[in-house]
Amino acid sequence: MKRSTARAAAAAAVVVGCGLVALVIAYYAQAGSEAGLLTRTGPAVVWGLPIAKLVFNVAAACTIGSLMLTLFALPPKGKAFSQALTFAGISAGLWTGASAAMSFLTFHSLANLALFSEGSGTAFISFLVDVDAGRRGALSLLLAATVTLLCFAARGYREASLAALLSFAGLVPLALNSHATGSGSHPDSAVSVVMHMASAAVWLGGLLALVVLRRTLDSAMFTTVVRRYSTLALVSFVALAVSGLLAGWAGVGTLAALATPYGGILAAKSAAFIVLGVFGLLHRRWVIAKLEHEPRKGVRAFTVLAVTELAVMGAASGLAAALARTPPPTIAVAGPAEQTPQIPSMIEAFSTWRPDPLWSLVCGLAVFLYLAGLRRLRLRGGSWPAYRTALWLFGIAVLFVVTNGGLHAAQENLISAHVLTQMTIAAVVPLLLVPAAPLSLAEQTITRRNDGSRGAAEAMDAVVRPILKATGDPLVPALGLAATLTLLYYTPLLEYSSSTQFGYAAMTILALLAGCLFTASVTRAFSRPASPTVAARLLALGGAAVLYSFHGWALAQQPDQLPDARRQPWQISVDPAFGIPSVGDAEPAGVAMWLIAAGSLLVAAAVVLFSARHKAGPLREARGSNAAARELVTASGPAAVTNPAFQARPEGSPNAGRAPNSVPLDP
Repeated sequence: MKRSTARAAAAAAVVVGCGLVALVIAYYAQAGSEAGLLTRTGPAVVWGLPIAKLVFNVAAACTIGSLMLTLFALPPKGKAFSQALTFAGISAGLWTGASAAMSFLTFHSLANLALFSEGSGTAFISFLVDVDAGRRGALSLLLAATVTLLCFAARGYREASLAALLSFAGLVPLALNSHATGSGSHPDSAVSVVMHMASAAVWLGGLLALVVLRRTLDSAMFTTVVRRYSTLALVSFVALAVSGLLAGWAGVGTLAALATPYGGILAAKSAAFIVLGVFGLLHRRWVIAKLEHEPRKGVRAFTVLAVTELAVMGAASGLAAALARTPPPTIAVAGPAEQTPQIPSMIEAFSTWRPDPLWSLVCGLAVFLYLAGLRRLRLRGGSWPAYRTALWLFGIAVLFVVTNGGLHAAQENLISAHVLTQMTIAAVVPLLLVPAAPLSLAEQTITRRNDGSRGAAEAMDAVVRPILKATGDPLVPALGLAATLTLLYYTPLLEYSSSTQFGYAAMTILALLAGCLFTASVTRAFSRPASPTVAARLLALGGAAVLYSFHGWALAQQPDQLPDARRQPWQISVDPAFGIPSVGDAEPAGVAMWLIAAGSLLVAAAVVLFSARHKAGPLREARGSNAAARELVTASGPAAVTNPAFQARPEGSPNAGRAPNSVPLDP
């Protein structure tokens, strides 16, 4: 345990030391200008805040990275599992202290008060209670402290999973307090900051945890854990690239702005990111192969490369801390840009571009994972229908256009655009994604683990199968769809999802999940005795039609503008929204819901009737063969009952070749 503590301290010292050097070099010029502004606090706050943020970032990364490594790479029964949780707990304790320091220094920076001056204590308490920045800092402190307790008390996956969830949530308050969340006119930057911080934390913290645990694991298990961490690091690298590119461009705005201090720090941080990408490639192509064939030399190569990578990561963390205290050109020069609500035409709604960092990443990963699974299946000699691949690619393309195109921007102002977005995601996209059978493809290609740890296959068993079993009856997902529509249109989520990126992400996830579960329940029959009948599925479709009709009528009574106290009311006086002619004061959102609902429900009904007719032929043949078998049994005597030849199962039956109690994940 002492050796593990020494290794952890040495690795953390490398990261923090390199981070401090990079912070001083990058922040020196900006610190001089801020010291002149903060006349009462002086250098103590000017330098204390970025240093506290650096410690905050490293401690949070160690906590999150070690927890993710614990959940997805380590077997639950073993010394490494408990040591990883201990390392996460110590890191969370440092995170708590750094969060407290950041709240304290942020208060003095905003109030421009001397440290520990008379009356500052009362003002600080008021700051934590009454000011948004203070409340967010207090929430971050509370979450970090809770994670600390959970990590030391954790004994299994359940507590570790809760700690990991709360640790990711602990990054949100800092992102909301960051200047990047209000940079320019880019409302998506809050999500970019959270994605950036979370992916960097998994990458940096996971590598630190590996360095600490390398002597705790035997050579074979260490190789396995490194390979699993490499997968997490690859996903983190992609997420960092997407979120960093969008957030960085939102900060600089133009290529000329790269010559500013903000642009220079951003360029240096990008160079460090490229170097880290090269290190990651070396890990995947060279270190893992060496660990498999020459374990002793492989461990030495991993240690040297990991320590070098940690030094670069520390420098990148220092640059990030300096960047957070440097105003971007879009704020310092032009100020926040005012946006005038525009009424787009139908072509503009789908041709303009509004990148969303979260859904760009989700769509890209969905395509990559599906094609990777297809490649693995074919390498194993399996086959996969081409139409399923085409449906998946087309469905993801539609999802990408809706979440990153003109509708993404227009839905902030027009409820008709909001309805088009929600209905396309809930009704159209599931009709493309569900028949593509991604879960069946995953079930056939993902390798199961035998060491007690949990990977994708085990997660599917623990989460996906129970959900599919609970929603097999169409009545359950139909009720879920009704509840989702009520939540989306008759609660504050309507305005929250149109004005904030976190709300938009919540709306999209709810609509997509409700739509996929409903579509799956009415367009396929599970191979089990309780399989829903054709009548039950058609009845569920009829109920959905009534539901959409009611909601469409209610929307037709509302004005087109979404309520927003931050904007002045404006009138539609130029062209009808989306080129749809209005009748009197009727609002096009209701018409949009009716049209999309009618089309999607008709397609779903056609699929149900076609599948029922397609199965009717084999069932009739089965009845005939069973009748012939009974006649032959009668003629041959009782001995024929035990003959397997008379216990025939109709060819093409959905249960053929499957265990009696198994439930397929897809049609």
